Amino acid sequence: MYETRPVSQAEAHGGMVSTASEYATRAGVEMLEKGGNAVDAAAAAAFCLGVSEPQASGIGGQSMALVHLENEKRTFALDGSSRAPYVLSPHKNPSRPIKLGLKSSTVPSTPAALGYLQENYGRLTLAEVLAPSVRYAEDGVRVTPLIHSLIRREAEQLRKDPLVLKNYFSKRKPLAEGSLLRQPELAETMRRMAEEGWRDFYTGETGDKIVKDMQRRGGLITAVDLQQIPMPVEREVLESSYRNYGIVTFPPPGAGRVLVQVLNTLEGFAPEKLRTDEPVGAVIMALAFRFALNYRQRMPVHPDHYLQSLNQVVIDKVYAEEIINRINDIYHLALKDTFIPPPTAGETTHLSVVDKEGNAVGITQSIELVFGSKKMASDLGFFYNNYMSAFEYKDVTHPYYLLPGGRPWSSVAPVLLTKKGRPQFLLGSPGSSRISTALAQVITKLVDQEQTLAEAISAPRFHASDTGELMIEKDRFSKEVNRALQLASFRITKRDPYSFYLGCVQGVEMPLKRRGQFRGVADPRRDGTAEGPS
Repeated sequence: MYETRPVSQAEAHGGMVSTASEYATRAGVEMLEKGGNAVDAAAAAAFCLGVSEPQASGIGGQSMALVHLENEKRTFALDGSSRAPYVLSPHKNPSRPIKLGLKSSTVPSTPAALGYLQENYGRLTLAEVLAPSVRYAEDGVRVTPLIHSLIRREAEQLRKDPLVLKNYFSKRKPLAEGSLLRQPELAETMRRMAEEGWRDFYTGETGDKIVKDMQRRGGLITAVDLQQIPMPVEREVLESSYRNYGIVTFPPPGAGRVLVQVLNTLEGFAPEKLRTDEPVGAVIMALAFRFALNYRQRMPVHPDHYLQSLNQVVIDKVYAEEIINRINDIYHLALKDTFIPPPTAGETTHLSVVDKEGNAVGITQSIELVFGSKKMASDLGFFYNNYMSAFEYKDVTHPYYLLPGGRPWSSVAPVLLTKKGRPQFLLGSPGSSRISTALAQVITKLVDQEQTLAEAISAPRFHASDTGELMIEKDRFSKEVNRALQLASFRITKRDPYSFYLGCVQGVEMPLKRRGQFRGVADPRRDGTAEGPS
């Protein structure tokens, strides 16, 4: 038997913040209590996650946001993709993805994405938004069991970097659970950004230090890359429906279309058939995941071409009918890939924030793999990402083929569920290809099984890949369900109960009536908390 984990949940009248770290949640709440809006709170929480959850994100990575502005009745996706260095030459691309070291880093875009968002749509100053991050970096954050285990897991590579060794180890051993992780270099970098503005990261003293660090240690990022600031792009959202709810999610380069296709497929089955604690429901769900992910891998779409495309078959309800018929006919599937995706096993984090006026911001951000490149910017205190591993290296026709200035492949899918045009749920998750499948399971439990947000997020979970691999919290499902998935030709890999690998959904439920309570839930699979302003 396994031990049931408590779920962090909260109710408040003045808005709600849900993140994967208590420090980041508190930073967001501070902004709401200062009179800031959801954008201020989300930016503060996102910056702070780089301090208190450094294995997953930071100013050396990239950030994607789904933003709803209530007064304007406008929702948009902020594509904060990082960029491949311009020094690259396609005919000299290596044969294998670059995963470690400074050469594996794309041009960080998190400072530009969060800076742009807060500058254009926030109410507070950048200095106010960065203050909690500076404080926690300087004073220290507690090392959780999860962070300790990940430092220990990656210790061999992490020890090779002097600054990581100084801050994350004690006498060459990973910092113990409960000890303080102090990051004075990161505090100084963020303090300088607070004083000089976020552009300092690219065109100021911080940018100069990055260039020198890259030159000294053989990285690819140059002054040309930083001077051409990787500004985020506001893109039109992807819209669909599920039962009587509207679905608003992230377009390419994100993976909202996978989520939409999964939901379109599941909508063809009666709600009572989609209970994943029963064999038939589990098999239907797993097959829907496999179909949608397989289609995305075989038919990748470049973000600049998506809205001009006349053939948006992947989000078409009619296309889903074909899949529904095939699942009804057989509980067996074997599709051959023609487009192998870049290997995106990445570590990520997500936060959801809503303010009392109904503005909502969901941010999914990452440094790609756990601790990114495993290298820290000298004297600056942040991990460089390793998004160079998230490109296609061989097929020149692939939309995410490695080119100078190119954007990496991404699986983000923050989502708003609306009812009668009014936002009701804001959800998002980390987990690379597991993002859409984790969110689909939560959504079907909310809509079809009428579970509470806490029940839906903490429920047992699995993931089926496009190739038939199935990762499952095996001990949380019955023998009958596990057996049915095996009979459906899935190759099962057992994961722990509340598996870190199977996503981490941060959710906020908004009141349908004015002056109602906001509800927030943080997934018990990581270190998250939900909290609202007092």
